[in-house]
Amino acid sequence: MKRKLMLFLACLFIGFGLSMAQTKVTGTVISSEDGEPVVGASVLVKGTTVGTITDMDGNFSLTNVPASAKTLRVSYIGMKTLEVAITRGKMKISLQSDAEVLDEVVVTGYGVTKKAAFTGAAAVVDEKLIGNKNDVNPIKSLQGTVPGLQMNTGSGQPGAPADIFIRGRNSLNSGTQPLYVIDGVPFNNDAVGMRSSEGQTTSPLSTINAQDIESITVLKDATATSIYGARAANGVIVITTKRGKSGKPVINVTAKVGFETLPSYTNNYKLVNASQNLELASEALLNAYSDSGKRSLFGRYNAGYGLGYTYDAAGAKDFYDWYVGGWVSSGNDVDWLKEITRTGTLQSYGFDISGGGSKENSTTYYASFNYDNNKSFMKGKDLERYSFRFNMDQQPSKWVKYGFNTNLSYTQTNMGSGGGYFSDPLTQAYMMSPFTSPYKADGTWNFDTTTGYNPVAMRSENGDKSLAKQYRVLLSPYVQINFTPDLFFLSRGGMDAYIIDEFGYWSFLQPQGKDMNGMGENGYTTRMLLTITNTLNYIHTFNDVHHFNLLLGQEGQKRNLKDAYLAGSNYPVEDRNDVGLASVPSSASTLKSELKLSSFFGNAQYDYDNKYYLSASYRLDGSSRFASGNRWASFWSVGGKYRLSSEEFMKSTSDWLTNLSLRASYGTTGNQEVGSGWYTASDLYGFGYNYNGVPGMTHEQFANKDLKWEQTAKFNVGFDMSLFNRINLSVDYYNHQTKDMVFDVPLSFTTGLSSFYKNIGKLENKGFEVSLNAFIIKNKTLTWDATFTTSYNKNKVKKLSTDNPIEGTYQITEVGKPIYQFKMKEWAGVDPQTGVGLWYKNETGDETTTNYNEAAKRYLGSANPKFFGSFITNVAAYGFDLSLQLNYSTGGKIYGNNLRYDEQIGTSWYENYTEYVYKNRWQNPGDITDVPRLTTNATTARNHSSRFLMKGDYLKIRSISLGYTLPKSLLTGTFVNKVRAFVDAENLYTFTASNYRGMDPAGVGANGVQWWNYPIARSFMFGVTVGF
Repeated sequence: MKRKLMLFLACLFIGFGLSMAQTKVTGTVISSEDGEPVVGASVLVKGTTVGTITDMDGNFSLTNVPASAKTLRVSYIGMKTLEVAITRGKMKISLQSDAEVLDEVVVTGYGVTKKAAFTGAAAVVDEKLIGNKNDVNPIKSLQGTVPGLQMNTGSGQPGAPADIFIRGRNSLNSGTQPLYVIDGVPFNNDAVGMRSSEGQTTSPLSTINAQDIESITVLKDATATSIYGARAANGVIVITTKRGKSGKPVINVTAKVGFETLPSYTNNYKLVNASQNLELASEALLNAYSDSGKRSLFGRYNAGYGLGYTYDAAGAKDFYDWYVGGWVSSGNDVDWLKEITRTGTLQSYGFDISGGGSKENSTTYYASFNYDNNKSFMKGKDLERYSFRFNMDQQPSKWVKYGFNTNLSYTQTNMGSGGGYFSDPLTQAYMMSPFTSPYKADGTWNFDTTTGYNPVAMRSENGDKSLAKQYRVLLSPYVQINFTPDLFFLSRGGMDAYIIDEFGYWSFLQPQGKDMNGMGENGYTTRMLLTITNTLNYIHTFNDVHHFNLLLGQEGQKRNLKDAYLAGSNYPVEDRNDVGLASVPSSASTLKSELKLSSFFGNAQYDYDNKYYLSASYRLDGSSRFASGNRWASFWSVGGKYRLSSEEFMKSTSDWLTNLSLRASYGTTGNQEVGSGWYTASDLYGFGYNYNGVPGMTHEQFANKDLKWEQTAKFNVGFDMSLFNRINLSVDYYNHQTKDMVFDVPLSFTTGLSSFYKNIGKLENKGFEVSLNAFIIKNKTLTWDATFTTSYNKNKVKKLSTDNPIEGTYQITEVGKPIYQFKMKEWAGVDPQTGVGLWYKNETGDETTTNYNEAAKRYLGSANPKFFGSFITNVAAYGFDLSLQLNYSTGGKIYGNNLRYDEQIGTSWYENYTEYVYKNRWQNPGDITDVPRLTTNATTARNHSSRFLMKGDYLKIRSISLGYTLPKSLLTGTFVNKVRAFVDAENLYTFTASNYRGMDPAGVGANGVQWWNYPIARSFMFGVTVGF
């Protein structure tokens, strides 16, 4: 008996020892497509915390693996996760690429939804398309890449904002820009600037480093946006930044340097040289004398001063020289556009490190530092930025996960000259005579110019200044509590602190500043956005076919704004311009505002067997903008999706039809950005007034307790189809109906005010979007894909504040017509016999008149393009990679308000002329042209008419990127695991309509009105990225 007991105990201890034995597992992970090692793949022993990542050769080694372990779980982003049985010896594991994995989720801000289960309309732009752009404002990478997203960049100023319309403009007088969400927290993107009305603005988005962004998701329809309620009528843009991954630290260092120049633009808009200027000015003088004799400018001065000049080309030249004080005889031939521009420089240096422990409960992190410096091609318009980001996540137990996102940035922008649009150097360059020089013979500044301005002097060291210093802190901590594997609570806070310190100076080197003995101004703006979001999620699958995703949430938001402004003039010296040195205070003001938003929301998603999908959302918002009776409003959506390709009767098509799905959604969203400010519904009184020394106040705005949110109802239907797992097609049709648009309704002047805000208008946007993507070639040595997108949007005004249209000089807002409808007198060319301008006399018909006042206005198209989109292609082979993006737009019109001055035909005869006028002017009887006969006499030919209305069609070579990655075999044995050299080029060339005269039709504002828009630069960046 004793011997049996000892034998039993021995067997027990041996068995226990065997069960506690640990083994070593080694292997290599490769890609099934090209056989190359997969670097950084996660290898985890299933059911344990034992894990590691593969090295630069794809190798891994696991020690302390329990003997009872049976399976490894191997995963890598962009490849299918694989579970394999543990075997003896060195394992060889092959991972397959999965195109669906790359696009399998849609980030909505309140969570992540599988794309397969997403019933809405959204587009995702990955880091590759974001990171290879040269502009410091990362949002501009969306231009042309997202169907239905129209971007208008009215200025090429480094860091300048862009106007974005997602599926058209959904309001006339209220906020029109989308909501921005960064890592789940709303982001304040209102453009700022003391002189924003003059185009001097900065964009808060320019404080974000594009290299930190992992993806940008654009949410369009009600299913995607209604859960954001009162802020989502104009769509939602969700920015997701990079995060750390388990494994050893991964370090990337990127250095980029380059240059930018004035972009290529049509010859029609180029300025003539000195000899051509003399020819045109002389022609205008002689034509006027031929028409009016001694009553003309030439005849009047020649006779009145007894000059004795002959009335021919030689006499006209002498008169020109006498009239302007010797400019012509100076021999100058100055290209003023070259004088105010230069070859700008671009620099960008970045460092990032990411990693984390190999265990599931280890901390993961991502940190980066970036420096950018952009000296623009336009002298004196520059940007410098420092940015730092640190993201951290940790799950110490299966019950709790926490982390935070942090972004710090400092940006300094030099925005150009002071004094308004007219004094901008680009504006002045088009008015300067080539016979004048920026400098006198002694080297000092020359102000004897056509306008009295010297745009080169204005941008010199002692010239005008417009500086903006932006300080920004973004902080977003979160904690997640997992009650069960299916039920978790997430609380996320957000702080967006933004300070902009601006200084402007009108110097002694420009007429306005000189008249005031210098004028300085200082603006200081502090904006704070605080957000707290709490959500409860339940995700569960019943019987393997019923999938539920339920969310309940609460959100609170508080915005604070504080502005201070100080201005003074009459400086004692020219080279010291602090506002405190001015002897005459001219203005001082402060502003403090507060806005609160409280919200409750919910979302439910259900699908059966990955075939039938349903979703619904509801949100209740309360805003302090409105009176108590209208403070709260609800917004909702419903959506459905049917995956036909998963049906049994479709199995016969599975070898070529990868996916076929139908989608539909309907819901409502809101717009709380109504009227002119945060207190649109309130009585407002202005203080700081006095009468005979007695202080007082005045009534500035009537309250309207009935004022409420604008609402947009959104309908969407679409389908997605994939063929041979290579060709992907998505088509969407949408219809947006906006009601309760806020208008400034006129009041009787007996009330003391002229108007008040009221909900009254209606607006419609409808259209379709198409996206076609194809993997043309995909093998071990060569990959080639191409994407084509196109969008069509038609908007229509359905109701205004009165029965009468809102009519301007050349545009009209009218029921039944689109926004930005052009209505003006139609130019009929010039009389072939006389060269006098003609207009169509009546609203219809071909009868013409030379009398401008007799001509009737006609509807002549709108600024809205009919179709716009892009073509993008990527090729990679033998370490080389090439990307090309073309953007296009067709069907829209552009009105060149600047051309009324730039294409003058002699009324400002000693200023400069354009090549279009030089080549197309009427000269002899029988000439068929659109440019009238030159004359110094008064003419109505420069009055507003379709003479300056052009086609806005264009095809732009948006970007080209070429790179080369060194073979990994060359890096074996070094501590470097990746080296890529590249060149990124942007805005290389723009093909325009034959009648377009301007710098860039893509750089004109959404209203289609062109001024002296600061063009978007043509830029080249050369760089290298080294990974460790």
